[in-house]
Amino acid sequence: MKTRFVRTAAILLTFWIGGHVHADIVHLRNGKQIECDSAWEEGKEVKYKIGKGIIGMPKSMVTRIEKTATAKKEEPEIPESLQKQGEKSAPLSPEEIALLEKKSRTDAAAKVALSDSYTGKGFEAVQKKDFSAALEFFKKAHKLAPGRKTALNLAEIYFVLQDDWNAEFYFNEVLKQAPNETEALNFLGEIAWRKEDLSEAQSYWRKSYSIHADPVIKEKLDRLNKETTASSEYENTSSRHFLIRYDGGTVDALLVNEISSFLEETYQQLGSRFEAYPSAPFVVVFYPRQQFFRVTDMPYWAGGVNDGKIRLPMKGIETITNDLREVLIHELTHSFVRFKTSENCPVWLQEGLAQISEGKTLGPEEMEALSQLILRKQLPSIKSLGGSFTGANSAVAGILYAQSLSFTEFLMNRYPPYQLNELLENLGKEMDFAEAFQNAYGVSLTEMDSQWRNELGDEE
Repeated sequence: MKTRFVRTAAILLTFWIGGHVHADIVHLRNGKQIECDSAWEEGKEVKYKIGKGIIGMPKSMVTRIEKTATAKKEEPEIPESLQKQGEKSAPLSPEEIALLEKKSRTDAAAKVALSDSYTGKGFEAVQKKDFSAALEFFKKAHKLAPGRKTALNLAEIYFVLQDDWNAEFYFNEVLKQAPNETEALNFLGEIAWRKEDLSEAQSYWRKSYSIHADPVIKEKLDRLNKETTASSEYENTSSRHFLIRYDGGTVDALLVNEISSFLEETYQQLGSRFEAYPSAPFVVVFYPRQQFFRVTDMPYWAGGVNDGKIRLPMKGIETITNDLREVLIHELTHSFVRFKTSENCPVWLQEGLAQISEGKTLGPEEMEALSQLILRKQLPSIKSLGGSFTGANSAVAGILYAQSLSFTEFLMNRYPPYQLNELLENLGKEMDFAEAFQNAYGVSLTEMDSQWRNELGDEE
């Protein structure tokens, strides 16, 4: 059985390396099919993605996952207004900037010119997806010439960096000067929705739609009306870092408190481990089954959806289970790593850290499979694992998750924790991964990969 597993994994992995990432069709036991962006097995569920939504269902309902057409590669979302090019004027030399800085102390025109120069540099940084640099340029531009334009640029870059508090502050500054600025209203509605302040989100989006009948905002309002109708009477349990909303007639408050306490405990553990403390609250909503389907428009067999909030239909759970604990720890780890790296982290490191956090270890069969693939030179290099694993079938994905876990464990066992955090901090500065890794560990990723392979072979 082990030999057959290893041979199958080797064949599939070779195919995956030379092929393309595919979109998926999920085949159900009742004969129906679901076309989706990607599908994969995770624990006891099959999950699939359509747009920004992630839906889960029991494995028992699925016969197989089929790969079909080429999937689109996901790119970080950048507000449309930040995608414009920088100022058309020629870039200023350091000497010219120094002269403008000197003149700007007494000359209002020089202040505006210097602000425009920094704004242009900020847009150039956005085009390169160097959002940290863009933030610094936009800060300088706003300090020199505070106004609607510079405040809006600053607010939107904070939104991209997931700093909702500062984004909200500067969007409100925009509205003080331009009350009908629809961009600010739309973003403030999104921030309010993230915080589960549905009435405030509705207020912002309604005003925006009355100014400009944007069909995207109309769709948000229609969805919001469903949420409000379903959860207007819901009870809330708020803690420092989480907001849980639930139907008190369906969900036991003691269970909600147990989940909330576990989430806060996990937050503190992960915050200490990664030296990072996200301020935006995580939102979890528990629905009675019928309301869940009305709100989300999901099929009856959907086990949950994640559209920026975790939405779950209740199924008679009376106490927090080990499976639920592992899922919560795994997903919170992803959130912390994304926060610390500004979403500039390769998937293998994300998945390796998330698996370690939930307490997962490699079994003998997985270790044997990795060893055999290394021996046959059919295991891809760590450096090549830059894309998503979800485009691979379950057998190949299993090997990739095992490789990620093993290599990440290798790093954590051989080096002190501060070096891993240094790597994550470097990535948060938009540093190239190879450079970030070299700076943190003093050796190249390729060399470390070779050391890991040699050690794995020696152990076998």
